[in-house]
Amino acid sequence: MQSRLAPLESVASEIARRARDRGVFAIWRAQERVQKHVLVREGRAESTSAASVAGQAVQVVTPEGHGALASRDDLSEEAGVRLLDSAIAAALGGARLGLVRSAIPELAPLRARRSGGASEAFESLDLGQIARALAELERRLGAEADGVTLQLGYRAELDGWRVCRQDGTDVSFSMPRCTLSVRATGGGETGRHGVGAVVFSPDPRLLDDPALVERFLRRARHAVRLASRLPAAPLHPAGSFPLVIDYALAKGLAHEAFGHAAEADSFRSSVLARDGRFRSGERVGASHVSIVDEPIENDHAWQPYSSNGLPRERVVIVERGRLAEALSDPWTAEAAGVRLTGSARAESFRDAPQPRMSNIRIEVDDPLPAPGEFEDYGPSEVRDLLAAAGLLRRHPRWVYLSGYSGGQVNPATGDFMFHCKAIYELDDSGVALFRPAIFSGSMFGALESVREAFGPLLLDAVGHCGKWGQSVPSSGGSHYFLAIEPHEAVRLGGR
Repeated sequence: MQSRLAPLESVASEIARRARDRGVFAIWRAQERVQKHVLVREGRAESTSAASVAGQAVQVVTPEGHGALASRDDLSEEAGVRLLDSAIAAALGGARLGLVRSAIPELAPLRARRSGGASEAFESLDLGQIARALAELERRLGAEADGVTLQLGYRAELDGWRVCRQDGTDVSFSMPRCTLSVRATGGGETGRHGVGAVVFSPDPRLLDDPALVERFLRRARHAVRLASRLPAAPLHPAGSFPLVIDYALAKGLAHEAFGHAAEADSFRSSVLARDGRFRSGERVGASHVSIVDEPIENDHAWQPYSSNGLPRERVVIVERGRLAEALSDPWTAEAAGVRLTGSARAESFRDAPQPRMSNIRIEVDDPLPAPGEFEDYGPSEVRDLLAAAGLLRRHPRWVYLSGYSGGQVNPATGDFMFHCKAIYELDDSGVALFRPAIFSGSMFGALESVREAFGPLLLDAVGHCGKWGQSVPSSGGSHYFLAIEPHEAVRLGGR
């Protein structure tokens, strides 16, 4: 995979030399991404695909502070030199138009190489063999899927980058990302209800990993059961209740509500900033709750270096209830009043990098025990956890929101709206299932109301995050479960 990027030393060197001669700050990026995908339904491959993209881009900032980016899907030295000339010409044109200036950042040179997972295994993937393996998994799930349709997917991606600057920086990294997923859909008088499940690995041979396949099957069986039962389930009443959320929904809360608002390029309107400056030190949640973003090697959203050639750093957004740090890049850190954290990411070589999250999580001090694996806990087991911890004495009825199905937040106000996969009422009499509904409110009210956590951190809630037309992998989580006290600013929708 890295073979097309490794020989580009002459391209990077020539662009750096010409940029120095012309007195501009320059970043050269080259990318090669390979993707393979298989979708199986009713025992047959519904679609298979193999695609690749490769190209380079040059981003410049003139001494006067005007910048531009030029890109092309051609990795030749001649194309790179032309891109530098085009970017400089466009930046000078920006000066004539009176565009906003960007100061040239002072950065330390870096030379480094990182390669994640089993990158070499991508070369030998057999999509036909993968389709047969998915069909066999579908057959094993089918015995429990009466009235439920299944769609199984396999996706493998190897995303390789090389980033160089005119100061001698030269970093290369490759990021393998592979997922195994299922979509179970059931129907009834209330309409159709789809429930998904996914596992990920940095190794494209994940179908040969018995432990990972077993975890997938446990999650898939749960999705099948929910898809079959949800059409007959009632709606839950709307209101504010004692809530339990699982790690996937907690990741959604951390990512959508706090993560985006902590991206420094949003500080002109973010609720976490005032007059464009991060509100560091201000209280935003309970004193035993923190939010952390950091790259975790071989994680679904792992990226060891930023798209500007800086090491990606751990960022404590909220530390024990108070704002601490923001996600920044060289063009936003100083204006936002925060340290430079190397948080810039780009979907493609064609895109301008921007501050983005990697693996984000909610951490709670002194979590209560939850022995075993997360998959060991159905709603009855969650109820037993609450009872053992005395929470059913504090509130005789709790509402458990299971899973995360997307959502959104207004970073200017901190108001969020999320979707769960299912709702359960937990009380002394047992467990009752309800159809999913909207979980909404104030991010500050939600973080202030987190009371207890159960179990270790689980950080494999994966997906993709969109921002300004770019989509990048995201991941994160929390402890297995979080208990949230009723709060007037946090509500559950319903009837």
